[in-house]
Amino acid sequence: MLRTIILSAFVGLWLVVSAPAALAAGEVEQAGPAIDAALEQFLSDEGDALVLLPNRLDKTKLDFSMESLQEVDDWLLAVHTINKLEAGEGRIGETFTRDGRGDNTVIFAGLYLGEVVRLNANQDWVWQAFETFVATNPAHAQALGAEAGLDQYVLVSKQGVAAPVNTALKRVLNGKIDSVAYIATFLSEPVDLDKAMSGTDFSNMAPVTAQ
Repeated sequence: MLRTIILSAFVGLWLVVSAPAALAAGEVEQAGPAIDAALEQFLSDEGDALVLLPNRLDKTKLDFSMESLQEVDDWLLAVHTINKLEAGEGRIGETFTRDGRGDNTVIFAGLYLGEVVRLNANQDWVWQAFETFVATNPAHAQALGAEAGLDQYVLVSKQGVAAPVNTALKRVLNGKIDSVAYIATFLSEPVDLDKAMSGTDFSNMAPVTAQ
């Protein structure tokens, strides 16, 4: 019996916890080199021209440790501040959409987040192309959506799937309430499905009345 829990409350991250997510043969091997190449470009000096506010990101601190995600959080928060001045809370401004650097900022930050999780988590996460994952796991399509958008790749474990690029976008849109470092901590440990699906039965409680 398939057990599925959508934990969308965790800072806007679509994390679908289920048993287990299917991986398409050969797809993991294909995803890795593409992501490695994107991150290598991002971390190079030439990558500064591809993103917003590169002067607010100290790449020397990006060593793929969990602690390094605080630097990414700070960078995305600076981008959020600029975006908020233009468009308001939760909306996309002109600077973000003008020339592709906004999309690149979110994609690179999300891929970095995902790779940090993959390398440091106490459970096995692997990259998979979004479209392949949804095709292999149609039960997850409702939560993730029918189209990839910026989420060309997702992280997949035996318990479910996570969309780290979406997490980076939430940080830009919503600021401090959405932290990539916090999400990485959450994803690093397996979810106890039995505890997650159990709880106190409040069905027999007396109705609450106004005093």
